[in-house]
Amino acid sequence: MNQSTTYKIKCKNEDFQVTEVSLMPSLISKPPRFTYFWLQKSGLTTFDILDCIKTFFNLKFEDVANQGLKDEDAITEQLISIKKILSRKDITAFNKKYGAGNKYSRIKHVVGYGDKPIKERMLHGNSFRIVVRNLESSVANNLLDYLSAHRHHHFINYYDNQRFGMPGGPYNTHLIGEAIVKRDWKEAYNHIKITNNIPPSFIPKLENAINCKEVFKKINPKKVSFFVSSYNSFLWNNQTSLLIKDNTKSKKHHFENVGHLNLPTAHSFQCPHICEADGYEFENEKFTVKRKVNSRNVVVATTIYADDLEKDELHINKKKITISFFLPTGSYATMIVKQIFLKISKL
Repeated sequence: MNQSTTYKIKCKNEDFQVTEVSLMPSLISKPPRFTYFWLQKSGLTTFDILDCIKTFFNLKFEDVANQGLKDEDAITEQLISIKKILSRKDITAFNKKYGAGNKYSRIKHVVGYGDKPIKERMLHGNSFRIVVRNLESSVANNLLDYLSAHRHHHFINYYDNQRFGMPGGPYNTHLIGEAIVKRDWKEAYNHIKITNNIPPSFIPKLENAINCKEVFKKINPKKVSFFVSSYNSFLWNNQTSLLIKDNTKSKKHHFENVGHLNLPTAHSFQCPHICEADGYEFENEKFTVKRKVNSRNVVVATTIYADDLEKDELHINKKKITISFFLPTGSYATMIVKQIFLKISKL
């Protein structure tokens, strides 16, 4: 095994810190309807905390809004809006119930109040601070040298495995989405029932198409939309891989729980800036999907800052390094790390 492929991230949630860089909503001083607050979580998905907030404050699904989805195996901070004016007592009570333990969500502070909910993906992006562990000394030195020489880094903007499942699997959200697109609700249910996305009370006694569809009508419509978006991501990755193959000298690599995707072999290359792939959009009002072109940047650039190498206290005789960078909304930090290690494996 190539030593550069034995690196580890997310050994503990503190090793992977994500903070949204939000396009802030307009704040008002007149009697508002919505509270905007900054929420920190760990060990929970964004869907988990949306459900917690909805239940705790006795709200509807549409009363709780987020701008982005954040990993559960990390410490993340993001903006949330709810259709309720929160008091200090409300915040204290919520944090008392959910704000402790290995899995927690806590309201850090109120940003302000307004008359509209925040909108999904209304983000500049996310800032990341990631600890990379289990590095042999030679690999650690190569990584530090590479990052010092390539502070301004670019990578192919593939969706990573978080888009297709949860840690430990199964990575099948795109299969759920594909079945929804094909209106095969029984197949969609067969895929979702092996995940933890439905509570036991939603399980139908008779698994026919009508009952299976009703299961999806009971869950958060944002989650149903996510399944369709996951299928879109699968289609876009495959289309972009073909684009890279057709326009650059490339090599196909296996990305676990994502698939085989092409990457350029040269540091400098030319290819189209945008890839458009067939996709779909979920319409909650009609509970159906319609066609929609999925357009996304092929190459994303960022500036990476690397701290000094340190002894890895979790792995004997190994090194660790902390890297920090910003990515636009929808880009995956884990994917840029994977592509960096593929590059230094050639050194």
